[in-house]
Amino acid sequence: DPLPGCRFVSRCPYAMDVCRKEDPPIKDVGGGHMVACYLL
Repeated sequence: DPLPGCRFVSRCPYAMDVCRKEDPPIKDVGGGHMVACYLL
């Protein structure tokens, strides 16, 4: 099983504590695009 948290936390300059602990929610940003980030 993968560890909890965002898979990009080690390379994201904006990573926060929550990014290391929980998977971010997936959001529809339109145009058929989805993102998973606490900052959006």
